[in-house]
Amino acid sequence: MIPVSTLDAAMLYAETPEMPMHTMGILILEPEDPLGADGLEASAFSLTRQRFAERLHLIPPFRQRIVQGPLQIGDPHWIEDPAFDLDKHLVRVSLPSPGGMRELCDFVGSFAGTCLERDRPLWKAALVEGLEGGKLALVMKIHHAAMDGGRSAAIAGELMDTSPEGRVVPPPDEPWLPDREPTIPWLAADTLRTLAGKPRRAVEAATKMVEAVRGKGRSEPVPSADGEPPEKPPLFEAPPTMFNGALTPNRSVAFADVSFDDVKAIKRAFGTTVNDLVLAGCCGALRSWLAEHGGLPDRPLVATVPVSVRHEGDQAGNRVSVIRVHLPIQSGDPVERLLAIREETSRQKRRHRKSGGGDLLKNFADLVTNITVPWMATQFIGFFSSRHLADRVPPLWNLVISNVAGPPVPLYTAGTRLTHLFPLGPVQQGSGLNITVMSTVDRLCFGALACTELVPDLQDIGTGFVSEIELLKERIE
Repeated sequence: MIPVSTLDAAMLYAETPEMPMHTMGILILEPEDPLGADGLEASAFSLTRQRFAERLHLIPPFRQRIVQGPLQIGDPHWIEDPAFDLDKHLVRVSLPSPGGMRELCDFVGSFAGTCLERDRPLWKAALVEGLEGGKLALVMKIHHAAMDGGRSAAIAGELMDTSPEGRVVPPPDEPWLPDREPTIPWLAADTLRTLAGKPRRAVEAATKMVEAVRGKGRSEPVPSADGEPPEKPPLFEAPPTMFNGALTPNRSVAFADVSFDDVKAIKRAFGTTVNDLVLAGCCGALRSWLAEHGGLPDRPLVATVPVSVRHEGDQAGNRVSVIRVHLPIQSGDPVERLLAIREETSRQKRRHRKSGGGDLLKNFADLVTNITVPWMATQFIGFFSSRHLADRVPPLWNLVISNVAGPPVPLYTAGTRLTHLFPLGPVQQGSGLNITVMSTVDRLCFGALACTELVPDLQDIGTGFVSEIELLKERIE
């Protein structure tokens, strides 16, 4: 058995029926031989199942599930699931005609709105048939406790191949062996050991957080536009918007994509990063959407932007920190917005490095999980969610925007080629919109997940993202 890290455990404790905590990936697969598309669909599911079965050892979390002590007082552990059954995780779905993106979005929204079952490994996949042109979609959801978005993105490379001919994947050095279910006495003893160590670990986490905050206080000051000494940003600086409030279980999704070559050309022309372009595209899209849905707020939006702190070769759960980026939606010029974001992200990254921000999220999770027990944490989150308290509290941030590097080479499987990979991240109480963007070889794929009641006309945000990239491209031509 493997203890669940505090940051991964926090993802478990935070989950409620209104707030499933999984990430998703939607892989669009196009037949290499369009004339054989009908025959491919007939065999696609069996080939996909075979591919999963042969390569499960490359993705250890896919056979690990959660066990926890009595009364949810002790900390959770991962075990190799003795009852693992691939057929409980991989299902076959057929879209209603005409099988376009609208029908796919409807299915994915429904699939996204349900929590993964805790009595089995925390993932599920659906091979979706019936798409126009004989295309297939592999829709996967994986709990955030099992792996973060960056690690999830690597799964496509493990399940697929870099050539149409495929590759031979050698079997594991040792056969997979499931764990025995822990006994109640063992779990009780482990709970006592865990409780005994909590005070010491809480003090250590608090000390590290204080040191990080002191380091942040010594980071370089950022002068205001008029040259006056900077003020400390208020905690609740995010303006209220339609998409900030209490969640329901209902989810909607939107997809869009742009040429990755165009993105790289804009990046070079303006001296920015791809991440800056992603934020600028989202900023322009949100500006247009807000103008049509209640008007622009009087100050910049605050986006939480995950930053990977994963070391090379590190395969474990979540290795992520965050920075807060102000999106200048008041500006009417796309280039002005992009350059302002470039300066903002550079400033926030410097602050993040100087404050030791890479460990701040982990230390916070360490502190919270060691001054409580799982039962207390889940009860508090459940109370907050069921009472819709997010409607009464100002938002700490408006939305989450992630940029994840996808597969850098063409990928193939079972007679198909990967053309698009749309990512989706979870929404949180108080912030009903998550935008995630992922690159493939030649496309930059945009995925938005939202609480349906908080974000109507979600596809307009995806359309706005494409329009913003086109406007920036026109400025360099």
